Amino acid sequence: MVEMKRTRGRPKDDAKRTAVLETARSLFLSNGPDVTLDEVAAAAGVAKATVYGNFTDKDGLIEEIIRRESNNTIIDEDFQTIKEMEIPDALLDFGLRYVKFINSRDLLGWDRLIASLSDRADVARRFFDMGPGRAQRLLTELIVYAAECGSLDVSDAVRAADELTGLWLGFVNLEIKLNVRKPLTIEEIEQRVVRGVAIFLAVYGPDP
Repeated sequence: MVEMKRTRGRPKDDAKRTAVLETARSLFLSNGPDVTLDEVAAAAGVAKATVYGNFTDKDGLIEEIIRRESNNTIIDEDFQTIKEMEIPDALLDFGLRYVKFINSRDLLGWDRLIASLSDRADVARRFFDMGPGRAQRLLTELIVYAAECGSLDVSDAVRAADELTGLWLGFVNLEIKLNVRKPLTIEEIEQRVVRGVAIFLAVYGPDP
C-alpha cells in the first residue's frame, strides 16, 4: 500500500489571500508604503499568520498586488492571440485594453507609491518593470513582431511604442490623475485609440 505524503502546515486559503490582497491594495493606495503587514491583517480581518504565511515581507505583498494590476491590462495568453491579428486590429485591441486600464485615478496612487520608493532604486525599478514597464515591453514586442512580418516599417520599436502611447493618452492621462477632469468615457477611449492607431500607421505603415 502506497502511503500518501503529507504536506506540512495548513493549506493556504485562497479566499483569505484574495482578501489580504484587495485590502492591502486599498491601504497602500490610500496611505502609501508605510502601511504595515499587521495593519493589513487587521483591516482584512485575518490572522497575522495568514499574511505572513502568504507573503514573505511587505515588498512581496506589493509585488503581488502590482502583478495583479498588470494582468488586468492583458494576460500572456491574450497577448499571443493579439500578435496573430492583422496589425491594425492588434494595435486597436491592445490600445483599448491599455487605455481602459490607465484611465483610472488609482494610477496616481501607484505612481506615488513607486515614487516614494525612489530611495530604494532596485525595488522601485522592479515594481515599475512588473507594472507599467510590462505594458511597455509587450507593446514594443508587438511592434517588433509586426516589423519582422513586414506589417510595419519601424527601425526603433521602443521609440515607436512611446510615440503610440503618447497618441493614445497625451495630457489627458495627467489631467485625470490630478483630478482636473473626469476619466474618459468608453466612447472617448475608442475615439482616441482609433485616431492614434491611424496616425501611427500613417507614419510607420509599410511603403506601398
